[in-house]
Amino acid sequence: MSRVKVLYDFQGEPNSAELTITVDDVLTVTNTEVGEGWWEGTNARGQRGLFPAAYVEVMPMAPPPAAGPPKMPPPPLKASVPVVQQQQQQQPAQAPRYDQTADDWGEQQDGEWDDDWDDDQDTYSEIGPASGGGHQGQASNNQNGNFQSSNYYANANLPAVPVPNDGDGISLASTAVGGTRRATSSSKIFSSKAADAYLMGLSVPAVSESDRVQILQTDAGIVWKPMRDGYTVTVDSPKKEKKFNGLKSFIAYQLTPSFNGIAVSRRYKHFDWLHEQLVKKFCLIPVPPLPDKQISGRYDEEFVEHRRVQLQEFVDWMCRHPVLSTCGVWMHFLTCTDEKKWKTGKRTAEKDPLVGTTFCAAIFPPDKTLLTSQVEPQIDTCTQFVPQMAGGVKTLVQICADETKKFQTQWRQDYQRIGEGFSELARALEIDERRQTTQLSLSNSVGHAAGIFIAIGQLFADQPKHDFIPLGDRLHIYRGLLGGYPDALAEYRNGVQKRKDCKKLTAEQKMENSQLAEVNRRVDVMSYAMLAEMAHFRAERDTHLKDTMRNFIGAQIEFYKNIVRRLEQAQGHF
Repeated sequence: MSRVKVLYDFQGEPNSAELTITVDDVLTVTNTEVGEGWWEGTNARGQRGLFPAAYVEVMPMAPPPAAGPPKMPPPPLKASVPVVQQQQQQQPAQAPRYDQTADDWGEQQDGEWDDDWDDDQDTYSEIGPASGGGHQGQASNNQNGNFQSSNYYANANLPAVPVPNDGDGISLASTAVGGTRRATSSSKIFSSKAADAYLMGLSVPAVSESDRVQILQTDAGIVWKPMRDGYTVTVDSPKKEKKFNGLKSFIAYQLTPSFNGIAVSRRYKHFDWLHEQLVKKFCLIPVPPLPDKQISGRYDEEFVEHRRVQLQEFVDWMCRHPVLSTCGVWMHFLTCTDEKKWKTGKRTAEKDPLVGTTFCAAIFPPDKTLLTSQVEPQIDTCTQFVPQMAGGVKTLVQICADETKKFQTQWRQDYQRIGEGFSELARALEIDERRQTTQLSLSNSVGHAAGIFIAIGQLFADQPKHDFIPLGDRLHIYRGLLGGYPDALAEYRNGVQKRKDCKKLTAEQKMENSQLAEVNRRVDVMSYAMLAEMAHFRAERDTHLKDTMRNFIGAQIEFYKNIVRRLEQAQGHF
């Protein structure tokens, strides 16, 4: 049994098998095969339980004892044992895993779920209809583990937590309130060979009618064909559930599409799988980001409700996109309630041939050939615009975090300190007023003013959930989308470069004109797709950001009006 030293504090969930550990504790590891990133061990007090393996480091073995007096040589071995066999004999038997069953969301050969410290990375096979859907009242955690949702921003009281790094790996919304999650990867994930195969006019998979995506030329420009029937999806009723006979817990959210009214139960891990498939499939369409993952406090009511709000932002953006909202993997995620059908659909999505640049085979734009002079200026403008907006978003995210912290700590304390000072003055005045009764009690007036200043301090503490935190949640969407544009633009640039290479080959009579025409057509498809996506982003941005700014400024106006009303009340006592 090895010993490990604790690097980070970890608070075990009450009434579970998790072990609370503290920095510099020394633990004895009893089982490293628990699975999903957990080890089992005991502390110095003899308490035994599970802890995250990434929170500890293995301590070096003690040095061997000093050499003693010479010993008699050991008796000769009766027969030599092969080295491999010796190692097999010396290797201890593997301890049984806590989870002996295959993941019902896909066996190992179909690909493992990403390992993560978030509880939502545990295996959970229930994908059927929600057991208790519907829209509930205020957020509360009842005996059945249901987190009943209402307006999060009107009820939450989020503490400001220091950001653990420079913020690049933190969600914007979570940064404003102190959560953590890995940043959406912007690394290039598409195979250049697959992209080249499509661009060079090689055969592509057959495209069904339901997979076809239309692009239109309108008076407003090049756009995705609008959805025939728009719809919405509500994310509601987060519910705490358990597995491994109560050893592990997780949160399931209920999603209800407006087109059928049937709620399905989905965990964060399922959202994570969906997001991975979407990013893999749509190389020219930036996918909205998910909320960050969290290590501690993941069952806290306020955190669960905040995550629900962020997931709702993700779902809303998906529903408004003409292409993303109708793709097969998204509809499967929203509607599947049967275990076997889910597994079949999951494998189908993971083996989808129309991914990356090859997805362009499913795009059907107008027949008109686009001129380079028509496309390149718009692409160049987008290339300049994206980093500029990303920088502005990053700055605003940091402002949201800073202002949230100021409101909830510094300014709350300052106004409450003013109130306490007036309260102390009122007590002193009351002592003197006992000598002689006056018509107007100054001590009472000062005391009322003291109470009002203390109340104003609480208004500051509560205000971020009405303005800066919602603003951060909205900005989180833009940070993820803008982070996806460099890859999309790189895919497009690769296509343009390939076309130039083919023109050169044709001029050298190393490529047929018919082949070049097909390359031109396919690069044209990519051009249409980029222009359509840029137009959609701009339209969404204009509407979405206007709504965001209107709500933020409105909340600020109401906040300061409320303070003025309180101060006028205080003034009325004099």
